[in-house]
Amino acid sequence: MKLFTYHTDIVPKVRLIGRINYKTPWKHFSRIIDEYIMYFIKDGDMFIKENGVEYHLKTGDVFILEPNLQHVGYKSAVCDYYYIHFKHSHFLPSNNENEQDFLDLMEKRRKCLMSNNLIEDNTLDPITYLPKLMNCTSGSMIHELKNITEIYKKREEFYKTYTSTRIHSFFLSLSHEMLMNHLSEISTSTSKKAEHVAEQILDYINHHYMEKISSNSLEDIFEVNFDYINRVFSKITETTIFKYINQLRITNAKQLIETSNLSFGEIAYLVGIEDRYYFSRQFHKLTNMTPTQYYNLTHEKKE
Repeated sequence: MKLFTYHTDIVPKVRLIGRINYKTPWKHFSRIIDEYIMYFIKDGDMFIKENGVEYHLKTGDVFILEPNLQHVGYKSAVCDYYYIHFKHSHFLPSNNENEQDFLDLMEKRRKCLMSNNLIEDNTLDPITYLPKLMNCTSGSMIHELKNITEIYKKREEFYKTYTSTRIHSFFLSLSHEMLMNHLSEISTSTSKKAEHVAEQILDYINHHYMEKISSNSLEDIFEVNFDYINRVFSKITETTIFKYINQLRITNAKQLIETSNLSFGEIAYLVGIEDRYYFSRQFHKLTNMTPTQYYNLTHEKKE
């Protein structure tokens, strides 16, 4: 699979977007163009040759044509497809092996899942990867393209900027789906399956940390042995499941202390700790301050 590097801090400039539905067999004309073109095959087939390489695109395929290379149809077919013409200053063929690019994406995913979502700085490397050719099975993706096309056709104020930002989001979703497909393919061995479950547990904790979470409940939800998955979790995150839960709860408690005048008992309850005294002990253990000291420190700074 050929991959492109895509700088996520840069929004693509969309020049043209639309949909074509050929109900009678058609063959693409020959041309060379100085911009990227993405095709999304909604239904049917497209037979296209780029720089001498033949591609047979089928329903659900996403395909990216590169600038300054000749492309031409080599066989007629019925096809219903979306097209996006765009430019981007950092959209380049990857020089790495596929496996290295996927390892890079998996590491970024791990860092994001573990990151503190309350900090302002994004320290993550902004490079992601997009496929030259991939079959996309997500119905939401085709629905999004339909919505973006309608925005473009209306030509209301700032429509090209709006379209470009939506396409940027579409590209990020495509990169995510590519990674999920890859993880599904490699999770055949027992160890890989366990790592995938550990990531699912991490995601579950990030969404449910304010609820009661026990080893038994995790075993029931994910159908795993807790001691075993806790070791796998520790290997991935460098901390145990319950240490991670406590860190996440206290991090969010700090945010509530900084931004509200709720009582410490209410804050403890909101982050999933019912015992206020246990909350105070955990808070001191992880911050080296009591909740009261942290409140005074942060509110004095504001004043």
